[in-house]
Amino acid sequence: MTTMTNPGQPRTVPRRRRRTRRLLITLVVIVGLLVAADFAAASVFEYQVSKRAREQFHLTDDPAVRVNGFSFLAQAIAGEYGHVSIDAKGVPVKDTLRDLEVHVDLMGVAAPLGDLLSGSLKQVRIAEVEGQVKVKASDVNRAILENKNPLISQIANVTIDPISEADAQSDPDDRTEKQQAEAERATELEDDDDTKAGAKICATGDIGGEETDFCAYGLIQLVDAAKAKFTPSRLEVTNSVLGSGELPKQFEAGILQMLTVTLDPGELPFTVTPTAVNVEPGILSVKGKAFDVVLSGSDL
Repeated sequence: MTTMTNPGQPRTVPRRRRRTRRLLITLVVIVGLLVAADFAAASVFEYQVSKRAREQFHLTDDPAVRVNGFSFLAQAIAGEYGHVSIDAKGVPVKDTLRDLEVHVDLMGVAAPLGDLLSGSLKQVRIAEVEGQVKVKASDVNRAILENKNPLISQIANVTIDPISEADAQSDPDDRTEKQQAEAERATELEDDDDTKAGAKICATGDIGGEETDFCAYGLIQLVDAAKAKFTPSRLEVTNSVLGSGELPKQFEAGILQMLTVTLDPGELPFTVTPTAVNVEPGILSVKGKAFDVVLSGSDL
């Protein structure tokens, strides 16, 4: 037996289902408004911090500021921000270093939102600051050219790569098995937060009228508090005359001297004391930490 549905009776959605749907829509709208408000408030805070960082770094443009973590409003109400990061690019220092990158992480920032927005903020306490200044290969190229050498008329195409401290000081091909094993053990113990690091700097130069590719291997070390000095210990060269070979000693010594450069990126921001150097592809950097930092007056 087949049961027929009355075609004249409209099918209706149960009242409970309609209420649930309306409730869900309302919740979605409220959550959307809260998220929008959170982002809007964070944008205002980041803009104010960016203006102050611009003044401290002496920049022509506002640096990028990001308040990490969710939600911003919860942090703002408490007046404490877990992690604020600041990134500035194209920072000039003197004539040689013209394109520095500055990265700062502020952890445990205490700053009442009302005081910050009203412009009456007089003091900011920061539990921990990590700062880093990165020097690009283009600036290293300019620093090398300042060490004028009559043997080389020009230098271009500078590249930077990290290597182990052992490889920076001796050629792996010249080591005995015992020396190689010792070098590998020493490499395993190397620390990224050290005052020295291995670096390979390569470039193309005109040596005696011949276009020559060369790579210098050496250590970059933290010197004079905030400066980074690269001291090459060995050199590899290639050109159409030599192939891959060695230069006469006087030529090699002159090139190594020319490639010995000291980079002065200036003081790290927010009173950070430099404690380490680091090498990344295309970049030499100086970094450091500070704890229990209080910024007031002209620092803000």
